[in-house]
Amino acid sequence: MKQVLHIVIALVALCFSISAEAQTISLGERTPRIKKVKWLNGNQPQKCDFTYVEFIHSASISCQQSAKRIFDIVKEFDNIAFILISHQSATEIDTWVTHHINERSGVVIDDTQIRNSFGVNYAPYAVILDHKNRALWFGNPQRLDRAKIEEFVTTKKK
Repeated sequence: MKQVLHIVIALVALCFSISAEAQTISLGERTPRIKKVKWLNGNQPQKCDFTYVEFIHSASISCQQSAKRIFDIVKEFDNIAFILISHQSATEIDTWVTHHINERSGVVIDDTQIRNSFGVNYAPYAVILDHKNRALWFGNPQRLDRAKIEEFVTTKKK
């Protein structure tokens, strides 16, 4: 019985240490730069005051739904870019992703380095950044709404 208790305690401690290590960004702190990456169809979005970054897997219905919903919100504002990041290659990625490419949006493909540097272990996962690459918000994009995005892009200092 004592051995079982020790094993349970060790497993709980391991779970806490894994989740603690996974978080590599903090609100208000600078995040890793997104540079020297492969853009789907060569389309790199223009610089904006704010950037919405969503980590996706294109076969995931949750990723598809959240990306479409947030893309529709973000395109209402002229000062926020929209970037999807996939670890899949151009040949593996589903076609719905191409609908999220325009002058202020793009898709980074085949990039696990960015995913690892942000500590992302699941998709969808999103981050809103200011012009200095500081994290203003991060988490599951399904918990993000228009009011919250509008709050960031209209009230945060540039």
